[in-house]
Amino acid sequence: MNFKNHIYIVVRAWFPHQPFIYIAFTLLSFANNSQAQDSTYARQVIKTLTSPEFEGRGYVKDGDAKAAKYIASEYKRIGLQSFGENYFQQFSFPVNKFPFDVKVDIDGLELVAGKDFIVSPDCPTIIGVYDFIRLDSQTIDNSALWKKFLKKKKRNYFIIVDKTLLANIIHKENLNMVAHNQVKARGIIYLEDKFTWSVSTTQGKFPIISIKKEIFKSFRYHINLDIQPQYTGGHATQNVVAYIKGNKYPDSFLVFTAHYDHLGRMGPNAYFPGANDNASGVAMLLDLAKKVSKQKNNCSIAFICFAGEEAGLVGSLYYTSYPLFPLPQIRFLFNMDLMGTGENGATIVNGTEYRKQFDTLVYLNNTLSLLPAINIRGKASNSDHYFFSEHGVPSFFIYLMGNYTNYHDIYDTNEALPLNRYNQAFQLISSFLKVMDY
Repeated sequence: MNFKNHIYIVVRAWFPHQPFIYIAFTLLSFANNSQAQDSTYARQVIKTLTSPEFEGRGYVKDGDAKAAKYIASEYKRIGLQSFGENYFQQFSFPVNKFPFDVKVDIDGLELVAGKDFIVSPDCPTIIGVYDFIRLDSQTIDNSALWKKFLKKKKRNYFIIVDKTLLANIIHKENLNMVAHNQVKARGIIYLEDKFTWSVSTTQGKFPIISIKKEIFKSFRYHINLDIQPQYTGGHATQNVVAYIKGNKYPDSFLVFTAHYDHLGRMGPNAYFPGANDNASGVAMLLDLAKKVSKQKNNCSIAFICFAGEEAGLVGSLYYTSYPLFPLPQIRFLFNMDLMGTGENGATIVNGTEYRKQFDTLVYLNNTLSLLPAINIRGKASNSDHYFFSEHGVPSFFIYLMGNYTNYHDIYDTNEALPLNRYNQAFQLISSFLKVMDY
């Protein structure tokens, strides 16, 4: 069976009342989808969003607001409509941010933020000079040594734990006591080989600092700290929402989503560009908006760029609580994150929940010879599709897989991101859109 015949059968099964001539028109559009997609625009969007001017799209120097304004300007340039006076859905949430110098000095050696160390995203203020107590695996697993360790006064000490040596620890409960600082130390230092940072909506009671293990190859005695975060109970931000009105079913929506926020800055000298996570998803969304704005669409098509995803899906939770159009009007939602690779294929979260749509996506991929594999996953609360799905909205979350290892660190840059299967992913998603737009 050839490709067009198969899609005809799929569309007939889903939409039995559509006339043949309409289906044939859509099949013709699939031929256009097989042409090579140019990723030049996507690269331009990623380069812009990851530039230092956007402050890592976080909460220092209004990085997220700058990104939102840029996305809104692209919506306007493309010709998308807004649901209100502008494209913004404003809300606020608490966040712990780091606008000031984050200084860590060990025996006169000043460490570089992001490269040599990171602080926990919920780190409280800590200023002063402190000594170390090294906690090795033998002490953790030996009852006598552990009891001796617990008896030591540690109020003015940082406990050093080598994370690279914890895999074979037997007494995990002792390790858990350290992680929650039930040992009553001034703070915790973890030695690691690779960092991943995050965002916190709370401020903790004790500092946690991760330092590159190689820094501690020689014995060190003192750590000098000057870390002064700024906790904000109501950081003002916004989702960025637009749409194209459908010609035939204007009250039925297909929705594309991606989060535009990232981690921002850890002090003035370390920012986290977030090229793959998730400037690439925003680029895909805007690229799709450009495409569909030039064609006739039966359904209305909405585009939502969420704030606050890195802080715990805050933006999508807010949107589903206060939607700009009724959630039951959403025919299907496609959430996009980590769209910068693809040499190992793609994974579809909620694929098991919507198997008919998943099977069609796989068939489109195989017939058009796009991505190496389409992997299926069940439900997961790992991106902005989640709260829509919990409200009964049919939703997919797609992410591409590859050998790119820069994640939540300072190295996730535009220059490092390959975009080696971006064009194929674009064709897959836009082809799936055409099937759904009946």
